[in-house]
Amino acid sequence: MTTKATVLLGANAALAIALGIAGCSSASPLDGSNGASKDSSGGGGEDAGASTLGPTGSPSAEDAGGGGLPSSSSSSSSSSGGTASGSGDSGPAASSGEDAGISTARQAVLSFLTSTTGKASAIGVEDKDSSNPTADSDTMASMAGDGQSPSFWSADWGFGSDAVDNREGIVQEGEKQWAQGAIVQYIYHACPLTMNELCQWTDIDGSYGSLSDAQWADLTTPGGTLNKAWLARLDTIGAFFLELKTAGVAPLFRPLHEINGAWAWWQGRPGPTGSAKLYQITHDYLVNVKGLDNSVWVWNVQDYTTLASDVNVYTPGASYFDVAALDVYDTGYTSGNYQAMLGAANGKPIGVAECQFLPSTDVLSQQPKWAYVAMWPDFFSNNTTSIPALFGDSQVLTLSKMPGWTQH
Repeated sequence: MTTKATVLLGANAALAIALGIAGCSSASPLDGSNGASKDSSGGGGEDAGASTLGPTGSPSAEDAGGGGLPSSSSSSSSSSGGTASGSGDSGPAASSGEDAGISTARQAVLSFLTSTTGKASAIGVEDKDSSNPTADSDTMASMAGDGQSPSFWSADWGFGSDAVDNREGIVQEGEKQWAQGAIVQYIYHACPLTMNELCQWTDIDGSYGSLSDAQWADLTTPGGTLNKAWLARLDTIGAFFLELKTAGVAPLFRPLHEINGAWAWWQGRPGPTGSAKLYQITHDYLVNVKGLDNSVWVWNVQDYTTLASDVNVYTPGASYFDVAALDVYDTGYTSGNYQAMLGAANGKPIGVAECQFLPSTDVLSQQPKWAYVAMWPDFFSNNTTSIPALFGDSQVLTLSKMPGWTQH
């Protein structure tokens, strides 16, 4: 394990060059991607100021995410989390300026994402195999050529014995990736709460893990049996997030992903007591109860035909997320989808969290505010041409162009 790191608020010359760019080249379709589904069975997973990291190394509350994440002293929370309102406006109070209790590392990531928006996009792939947590990134690097590496790394806390047994390994890899200057992210394909964490993909995908309305009410009610079970799950992954905090790492966390979907037990429940409520509970418990103020929270939807309304129906509220991310499998990189995400983010960074087809350089030219783009690893064969094109384009930040987060 690494020792606690000191965050650098200055960027190197490579990033300064990278963020002063424009241009585009080859094309790919702007619209649909054939509605492909991903297989998560393998590896337990399915404006810059004077400084390139912001005017003072810390963006305004508006630019960096409303009020960001409060410390325990800035808002109160029960162990069940906050209470949702119909408009999604309740929850932790947003402060003006820099958050009280915010971690320096987290502030650096927020500043970077804000400063790179509209200038260049980080790029990466989900590393699905937790026992070999750079296998997919290595494949992408090999396809990119010229010694280039992804600048975005992501792993899954996952399900099943392989994922559970390798959680410490992906913590250590996250620390390595952070030290190398990559953006670090974790997701969580969580087993249904009616069984333990050694479930199979088929227990998550489809109707097998669905909860009844009564069970959902129990899950979102303080003291309920399933509510306690979910908090126990958060205790488990919270211990790993604490290791990352101690090491000075500020990871993105994308829980309850594709929240507007219909294939997993946490998805597809609209309104103030639905899926957004569980997101709030998750946030409030990890931040306010467990004290994990180092994470950058990603709220994630998929590009269904209902996206324009989904971004309102499933939002947990602006104070609960720092980044709004889109998974692109269904309707594609349409102007409508892009505008829907910009509207939902309301000035915060946006990203492509998963996709079957990476956006072309032409798409990035037309939609420059994607702070990062990440591919799902089942689809390398769909991106044999786009990967080297993107890695060679000035609109894309490869690892060598990242500022570097830490020094030891």
